[in-house]
Amino acid sequence: MICKRPLLSILYFVTLSFYLSASPAWANGEQKAKEIIQAQCSICHKFEGAPESKFNLKGPDLMWAGNKYQRPWLIRWLTGKEENLYPKGYRWDISQQQIQHPSLSSDDANIVADYFTKHYQDPRIKKSFVDLSTLTEREAELGANIFRNFSCLGCHQIKEDGEKIGGPISTNLYDAGNRYNLDWWSRFAENPQDFTPHSGEYLADLSMRGARHIIGYLMTLGVEDFKYYEPWTSKEFKNTNIKNGAHVYKEYCVQCHGTQGKGDGPGASGLDPKPAVHVELPLSDYPDDYLYNLVFYGGKSVGKSPNMPDWGMTIPKQDLADLLAYLRTTFKGE
Repeated sequence: MICKRPLLSILYFVTLSFYLSASPAWANGEQKAKEIIQAQCSICHKFEGAPESKFNLKGPDLMWAGNKYQRPWLIRWLTGKEENLYPKGYRWDISQQQIQHPSLSSDDANIVADYFTKHYQDPRIKKSFVDLSTLTEREAELGANIFRNFSCLGCHQIKEDGEKIGGPISTNLYDAGNRYNLDWWSRFAENPQDFTPHSGEYLADLSMRGARHIIGYLMTLGVEDFKYYEPWTSKEFKNTNIKNGAHVYKEYCVQCHGTQGKGDGPGASGLDPKPAVHVELPLSDYPDDYLYNLVFYGGKSVGKSPNMPDWGMTIPKQDLADLLAYLRTTFKGE
């Protein structure tokens, strides 16, 4: 008992000394970040208040910057290692010349990024409904199609074969996957006008599935060797039940392809082009991704008849795996 009290006293003194020495440094960092933001950033950017029309601003609002940007990208941007986001300038109605953004030292950039993370959080931002670990390459392709079909290319630039394409009116997106946080993207996609009215972004008529596709696509842009999910390698496909697959075939496929896969189901007579004749196809030799995409996303996804529905949201994953196993073992083109 005699030797423990001094030891406890020493530990208490060391701990207290640590906090007393660390707190001023932390406080100084906070204060310096505030000074930098006030002296440099607030000249063009707004950090509080309600979202405001783009045409009342000098630069993008940063009141939700703590949610919006990935830290590594933000540090590079603050230290002048990233190109200007707006090819024609943020306020193209005033001037279409790019403004040189001030650069900070690495230390100052880090304390400003810390300040953003702590103080500029938007309570509207929740965890994304998109799980990038399950994003397939086909989904990203569908997202790219949505990007074009919904006129996003009219204002945003991306890269195709290394060349910039698209309108240079709004922020470029060819590095979006390294720049933005997934949670922020997901809330922004619900209605961009909630963030910056009159920005040119509009509320698109998208399903949740379509939103997943375009958000997933944008989060792959600029990311080297993005790891796409391959459903046909999952546990469901390693534990298939051929008998159940035959049952699923009867429930969903026979109506067009026929009980024996001869393309003579009751719905076939009114279709043009006619359903595929499975008995003539070596489905056992078809690539995994092709056969999966054909059934999951429909015929149009692989350049076949649009009459072939996309069953992915209807057939449960294990049933789908069983169905594909049935197709492979039953139809060999013999």
